[in-house]
Amino acid sequence: MLGSLKTLAQTIASMDDKIDDRRTELDDVFLWLDKYVKAVFSSAAVDKKGDDLTVPLDAAFNIAITLMKIIDRGASGLDDKMAEELTKIKERYLGQ
Repeated sequence: MLGSLKTLAQTIASMDDKIDDRRTELDDVFLWLDKYVKAVFSSAAVDKKGDDLTVPLDAAFNIAITLMKIIDRGASGLDDKMAEELTKIKERYLGQ
Protein backbone atom coordinates (compact mmCIF):
# COMPACT_ATOMS: atom_id res chain seq x y z
CA MET A 1 0.00 0.00 0.00
CA LEU A 2 2.79 2.44 0.78
CA GLY A 3 4.28 1.66 -2.61
CA SER A 4 1.00 2.66 -4.23
CA LEU A 5 1.00 5.93 -2.31
CA LYS A 6 4.56 6.64 -3.43
CA THR A 7 3.62 5.91 -7.04
CA LEU A 8 0.62 8.24 -6.75
CA ALA A 9 2.80 10.97 -5.24
CA GLN A 10 5.26 10.61 -8.11
CA THR A 11 2.47 10.75 -10.68
CA ILE A 12 0.99 13.88 -9.12
CA ALA A 13 4.41 15.52 -8.91
CA SER A 14 5.10 14.76 -12.57
CA MET A 15 1.76 16.30 -13.59
CA ASP A 16 1.89 19.25 -11.23
CA ASP A 17 1.77 21.84 -14.03
CA LYS A 18 -1.16 20.06 -15.72
CA ILE A 19 -3.30 19.72 -12.59
CA ASP A 20 -3.50 23.49 -12.52
CA ASP A 21 -6.85 24.85 -11.28
CA ARG A 22 -8.15 21.40 -10.31
CA ARG A 23 -5.65 21.15 -7.45
CA THR A 24 -8.19 22.07 -4.77
CA GLU A 25 -10.63 19.41 -5.93
CA LEU A 26 -7.91 16.77 -6.00
CA ASP A 27 -6.84 17.78 -2.50
CA ASP A 28 -10.47 17.41 -1.37
CA VAL A 29 -10.44 13.82 -2.68
CA PHE A 30 -7.47 13.04 -0.43
CA LEU A 31 -9.15 14.66 2.59
CA TRP A 32 -12.34 12.65 2.00
CA LEU A 33 -10.31 9.48 1.53
CA ASP A 34 -8.66 10.11 4.90
CA LYS A 35 -12.10 10.63 6.46
CA TYR A 36 -13.36 7.46 4.77
CA VAL A 37 -10.46 5.29 6.03
CA LYS A 38 -10.81 6.63 9.59
CA ALA A 39 -14.58 6.08 9.63
CA VAL A 40 -14.51 2.60 8.11
CA PHE A 41 -11.62 1.13 10.03
CA SER A 42 -12.11 2.80 13.44
CA SER A 43 -15.34 0.89 14.02
CA ALA A 44 -15.46 -2.88 14.06
CA ALA A 45 -19.26 -2.94 13.86
CA VAL A 46 -20.59 -5.59 11.51
CA ASP A 47 -23.57 -3.44 10.50
CA LYS A 48 -22.71 0.23 10.75
CA LYS A 49 -25.47 2.71 11.55
CA GLY A 50 -25.73 6.45 12.09
CA ASP A 51 -22.46 8.38 11.75
CA ASP A 52 -20.55 5.09 11.47
CA LEU A 53 -22.32 4.66 8.13
CA THR A 54 -23.13 8.22 7.06
CA VAL A 55 -19.57 9.56 7.22
CA PRO A 56 -17.95 6.94 4.96
CA LEU A 57 -20.90 6.99 2.53
CA ASP A 58 -20.69 10.77 2.29
CA ALA A 59 -16.94 10.58 1.73
CA ALA A 60 -17.30 7.87 -0.92
CA PHE A 61 -19.95 9.85 -2.80
CA ASN A 62 -17.90 13.04 -2.59
CA ILE A 63 -14.82 11.27 -3.93
CA ALA A 64 -16.70 9.75 -6.86
CA ILE A 65 -18.55 12.96 -7.70
CA THR A 66 -15.40 15.07 -7.57
CA LEU A 67 -13.33 12.65 -9.64
CA MET A 68 -16.02 12.64 -12.32
CA LYS A 69 -16.31 16.42 -12.34
CA ILE A 70 -12.57 16.97 -12.84
CA ILE A 71 -12.13 14.49 -15.70
CA ASP A 72 -12.26 17.48 -18.02
CA ARG A 73 -12.98 21.18 -17.83
CA GLY A 74 -16.29 21.02 -19.70
CA ALA A 75 -19.67 20.57 -18.11
CA SER A 76 -21.67 18.75 -20.75
CA GLY A 77 -20.20 15.26 -21.11
CA LEU A 78 -21.16 11.89 -19.73
CA ASP A 79 -18.81 12.44 -16.78
CA ASP A 80 -20.74 15.55 -15.74
CA LYS A 81 -24.11 13.83 -16.15
CA MET A 82 -22.92 10.95 -13.99
CA ALA A 83 -21.66 13.39 -11.33
CA GLU A 84 -25.07 15.07 -11.38
CA GLU A 85 -26.89 11.74 -10.97
CA LEU A 86 -24.61 10.67 -8.12
CA THR A 87 -25.26 14.02 -6.43
CA LYS A 88 -29.01 13.38 -6.63
CA ILE A 89 -28.59 9.88 -5.19
CA LYS A 90 -26.39 11.23 -2.39
CA GLU A 91 -28.96 13.91 -1.56
CA ARG A 92 -31.82 11.40 -1.67
CA TYR A 93 -30.21 8.92 0.71
CA LEU A 94 -28.04 11.14 2.89
CA GLY A 95 -30.05 14.36 2.74
CA GLN A 96 -27.04 16.50 1.96
